[in-house]
Amino acid sequence: MYDYAIRFEQDESAPGWAVFCRDLPELNSYGDDRESAIREAIDGIESVLSLYVDQRRSIPEATPAVDGEHSVHLPAVTVTKIALWNEMMRRGMKKAELCRQLGVSQTTGDRLVDFTHTSKMEQLEKALDALNSPVRIATADPEWINLPYGGSQAGFYAGRLIDELQQRPDRKMLVGAVAGVLSQVKEESLDHFLRTRYAKNPDTMQAVREVIDELVATGKIEHVQKQQGVSAGFIRLV
Repeated sequence: MYDYAIRFEQDESAPGWAVFCRDLPELNSYGDDRESAIREAIDGIESVLSLYVDQRRSIPEATPAVDGEHSVHLPAVTVTKIALWNEMMRRGMKKAELCRQLGVSQTTGDRLVDFTHTSKMEQLEKALDALNSPVRIATADPEWINLPYGGSQAGFYAGRLIDELQQRPDRKMLVGAVAGVLSQVKEESLDHFLRTRYAKNPDTMQAVREVIDELVATGKIEHVQKQQGVSAGFIRLV
């Protein structure tokens, strides 16, 4: 519903990748390479969504990707905020009215539709319940994996990694946890995947023991070790 399709353009006169989106024409993002462009696109999309809120505009649904485009999977919290905001727009409701109906402060209410602020899913679901909204955000895999060294509230849904593994012919990924900076991490590894997509500091190791254990606990991923130590071996779909 809100997996926006982005396209990449390279300027021969300058390095890097520019990012654009048909459904959100206000988006104009940039990355040094394809992976960083995707990561920056998520931040850029959330900034555009904030612009829509400031202008009191409904947020459009995503249209299917076409050849040459890449679908961006937004965090479930962001998608739920979109659902809440669009329900408010449908009712002609202002943020102050939402606060009164929920019995919360203006600051708390504002954050529920602030795409630059992280909110708890329970708070958003409570707000949708208060509006008697039939909208519910269902994820194929609801398990949230924390990144203890990824920065404040950093983490990802296991389903995002499962999607990535399903696209690989062997359905596995090198763990490759390295204590060094990003340039020392193999690009095909889990550590690189987590650093570049979900962590605020890409120069900090992310494929640590706690993360691997949480992934294995989902029952959908296994860790195959060739020798002792979390950095050894690879993960694969069960």
